[in-house]
Amino acid sequence: MPMLTDPGEKYAPYTPLDLPTRQWPHKQLTRHPIWLSTDLRDGNQALAQPMTVEQKRTFFRHLVQCGFKEIEVAFPAASETEFSFVRSLIEDGEVPDDVWMQVLTPARAELIHRTFESIAGARQVIFMLFHAAAPCFREVVFGGKSRAEIIELATSHTRIVRALADEYRAKYGTKFRFLYGVEAFSQSEPEFVVELCTKIEYFCTHMENRDEMIVSLHTHNDRGTAVAASELGLMAGADRIEGCLFGNGERCGNVDLITLALNLYTQGVPCGLDFSDMPRTIEVYTQCTGMPVPARHPYAGELVFTAFSGSHQDGIKKGFEAQAARHARAEREGGKKMWEVPYLPIDPEDVGRVYEAVIRVNAQSGKGGTAFVVRRHLHIDLPRAVQQDFYRVVQRRADREARELSANEIVRAFKTYYHLDEGTNHGRLALQSFEVAHAGSEREPVATFQGVMSDDGQTFTLRGEGPTPLAAFFHAVQSRTGLQYSVVETHQRASLDPKSGEIVSFVLLTKIQSPGVIRNGDAHSQVTSWGIGIDGERTRSLIRAALSAMNKLLRDSVETLDKAPLKGSTQDEVLRILADQHGLPVIPRAMHDALAEICAAGDVAGISPDQAAAWFVARFCHRAPRNGDALKAALLGFSLGRGPSSSTPGEGAKGVHLQATVQIHGTQKQVEGSGSDAVSCLLTGLSALAGFVAIRGIEVQPVLGSARGRHNVAFVQVGSEKQQVGWGVGLDEDLTTAILQAALIAAVNCGDH
Repeated sequence: MPMLTDPGEKYAPYTPLDLPTRQWPHKQLTRHPIWLSTDLRDGNQALAQPMTVEQKRTFFRHLVQCGFKEIEVAFPAASETEFSFVRSLIEDGEVPDDVWMQVLTPARAELIHRTFESIAGARQVIFMLFHAAAPCFREVVFGGKSRAEIIELATSHTRIVRALADEYRAKYGTKFRFLYGVEAFSQSEPEFVVELCTKIEYFCTHMENRDEMIVSLHTHNDRGTAVAASELGLMAGADRIEGCLFGNGERCGNVDLITLALNLYTQGVPCGLDFSDMPRTIEVYTQCTGMPVPARHPYAGELVFTAFSGSHQDGIKKGFEAQAARHARAEREGGKKMWEVPYLPIDPEDVGRVYEAVIRVNAQSGKGGTAFVVRRHLHIDLPRAVQQDFYRVVQRRADREARELSANEIVRAFKTYYHLDEGTNHGRLALQSFEVAHAGSEREPVATFQGVMSDDGQTFTLRGEGPTPLAAFFHAVQSRTGLQYSVVETHQRASLDPKSGEIVSFVLLTKIQSPGVIRNGDAHSQVTSWGIGIDGERTRSLIRAALSAMNKLLRDSVETLDKAPLKGSTQDEVLRILADQHGLPVIPRAMHDALAEICAAGDVAGISPDQAAAWFVARFCHRAPRNGDALKAALLGFSLGRGPSSSTPGEGAKGVHLQATVQIHGTQKQVEGSGSDAVSCLLTGLSALAGFVAIRGIEVQPVLGSARGRHNVAFVQVGSEKQQVGWGVGLDEDLTTAILQAALIAAVNCGDH
């Protein structure tokens, strides 16, 4: 049925108490109340499968360890198990001298007698007598009893308790406290509750050794306000709180004693209980009750000290950094080290938790979260730009896999991405040894770099000079490999682990493109990459960072790291085969989608990684025809010259003119065209055969140490007017030839779509 438009037709509000002289709104809690745990009684009776005697004993011992001095152990008259448990605590000496055990019974004579039998020989007992007084209970439960009859019910049974308490005190020396409870107190008429309690108070004040009256609150969470009601009740003058760990109890549960206690603790008020080993408390609770602790439960849930949101992670990260500075200042000045971190009302270590889970990373997380993990586990303080660089790696993976990434996964990804695992992931280029010497004058310094480098296993020596160690290193690399780089930005920071003595360097490099080579359709565009180096010496750390950036530019680790493994023909395995057997150590990141398509098709066909690599080569790579085979396309020869003269007066020759012999789908063709460079000439000449296409991007990499000797690998992407794209790969010692080969294959692939 639908909810009511006017719930006032069905539900009546509570009658407010007319008390204009209230003082509690202006009060502040400055001390903790008397705590009573009713886990073993109210909490236990709410379980679908009540605790066994041994489970209750384990729970009782843990409550004592947590510091509870008053524990409601049972409703002894309810069952033989409950009765036996109380007897075992007394007979086995389980109750410490400073702990009061509480038992409960309704206002029925036979149950009161049975309850006293259970506590024979106990040192200290709180005896609780209860009944309901609200109009609904008087009418329904007690068969229409009047107020006077309810008062008589309370006073007559209190007389029984008084008499038995005197008897057991004389016989066993037991100390007693009497607790009278009005069930459904908030639903009873205020003036009637006052009258009831006044009658009971007479008997309490005439008991020996009774030197004070204690007001005890037993709140439930049916309206979600148990914690608030208890705190406001304490401000109004209550002395004691009855509740359960984690809010266990009938219906919506009793008030959660952990939340109440730690709310006081986080306001600087000693709470009188010890939850410094919260994981153990959770373990005892779940094992004994069979109930879980919700992940969002205050102070204890798995996720309460965890931030996934990027803005929250950034606030926590900055909060820890600011607090470290404050605490260092307080240490010097002898001040208090106050806790103040955004989103964390308590130090997780105070309740036995660790900082490991304070920030956890998923697709919604920001750069602050990943930076926090790196800082915590690797002791590296990342510059903002590097945070952003690595954040994209983690976010893509978390988004694709639709799950949280663990700290260990993030650390491994970081080391892989920046080639920091020298033993297993040093990258394509590796420095086996090196040294830097300084000469020249202060005004004209000269640095000399000498070292031993390997390129995919091929070892060679390097030597270079420059005004700085980095410049000398770049000169050495360029002289030996032809690779050219320049520095855009550098940072150096000490490791956050003071014992390591290491320097962490961050270098942003850009690759200097070969003349006339276009990348991503823009001859002036720059491809940059951050690298990270760690060493005990500043110069060596800087050079290692530059090498890290070089390796990232040569083989972008993002895709290798992020691609979900495919069945059968895994992308990583195909990449390895292309590098080892086909001379293609570098596949541009933009081309990985095409590679993934090949791998996916291979999975469907059930072929091996070797066959998938062969598919890739057949589709994208240029090779010369053998034995008259009908290739998709092949560049058989070409010549370049000056372009024809312009018809416009005053202008000379127009760019470059190309004539080429090509083979397309087994047929030999002659093509020619003019343009600003060789590639545009070829594409102009091919337009009549394969349709009009335009360059989208060109990337060229020199390759050393392969069976082919030194050669160039060119990757060309073209696009058509119909938004179709095609890739091609060319390999040749001559740079222009490699680019033209790749452009021809790309144009034919685009036209074949």
